[in-house]
Amino acid sequence: MKYDLTVLVKGAQDKDAFADKLEKLVKVLSGKLGKLTEMGKKPLAYKIKHVAEAIYLNWIVELPGPSVVELEKKLTNDKEVLRHLLVKAE
Repeated sequence: MKYDLTVLVKGAQDKDAFADKLEKLVKVLSGKLGKLTEMGKKPLAYKIKHVAEAIYLNWIVELPGPSVVELEKKLTNDKEVLRHLLVKAE
């Protein structure tokens, strides 16, 4: 199934290193990662984990159903990720 994944990464982090890490994770979960769409570094409406701005990144991800839960867990536990949103794409 296809999913739309948006991730807010700490502003000081290297987005390319994070993208490589996510690509490896999705491959381990038997999925495919689409093209990266970077929406840029933007200020947050409120501080999250004492961070005032973040880099917004977006991908289309193809994953089998059971792997979605594992991806959610990995993103939630990643210290570089401030917030993430994974929704089913139509």
